[in-house]
Amino acid sequence: MVQVPLEERARRIRRTILRLAATPVGCHLGGSLSMVELLVVLLGRVMNVRPQEPRWEERDSLILSKGHAAAGLYAALAEFGFIDAEELVQRYNAEGSPYTGHVSAAVPGVEFPTGSLGHGVGLGVGMALGHRLRQRANRVFVICGDGEMGEGSNWEALQIAAQHKLSGLTVLVDRNGGQNDGPTESILSQAALVQRLSAFGLGTVEVDGHDLEALASALEAPAEGPRAIVANTKKGAGVPMLRGKGPHYATFNPEQLKRALASLGEVTP
Repeated sequence: MVQVPLEERARRIRRTILRLAATPVGCHLGGSLSMVELLVVLLGRVMNVRPQEPRWEERDSLILSKGHAAAGLYAALAEFGFIDAEELVQRYNAEGSPYTGHVSAAVPGVEFPTGSLGHGVGLGVGMALGHRLRQRANRVFVICGDGEMGEGSNWEALQIAAQHKLSGLTVLVDRNGGQNDGPTESILSQAALVQRLSAFGLGTVEVDGHDLEALASALEAPAEGPRAIVANTKKGAGVPMLRGKGPHYATFNPEQLKRALASLGEVTP
């Protein structure tokens, strides 16, 4: 089997996300695009998963706490064979579809439905602790948004993770600098995020969230307790016409989709 480079997988995922933005109700575009490299490294290199057996007992788990970025997770699951990409595009956010605008557990590869922010870390801590008690080697990876780190529930859960030295837990923060109401720093500053995570007892590193090798190195490093990776990213990353400016949510018309795809090197009629 020919191994597809992770860079190419990232481009494909972005194409699918753009197509989801052109569906009748659109999608949370900026934050879906910002986390693509995180998803690619996790699903394509780090995590122990079986796409054809998504409930495999020995699997590692991925929790998307920023559940509004469902389009990004679904597109990545399609790229790695959990679901069908064409079915996803055709049924995204349609009545009766499992591919809802916030993450649905009816989709293979999704552990929990998420959307209300501040829940994913607690779920991840509970799963990691459960694996510890059952003496299992399963690992848990949680992706949060930087705006979401204003939720106090995250910090309560992180204290428990540190207290129990849950080395099977990794929290990744998609630090794209924006949230629904505007720039994160003007709403509730996360300038000291790395220092706070470290002070709460997590082994914390800060990386370029679009650098696949930097992400892989951080994720594959040995850990003696819970880890946090603060991934500095850009909203709309990977699509030149959108990079750094989002938008948070978008519904593309055919011409906008054509321009966005063209900026990725895809020519459409």
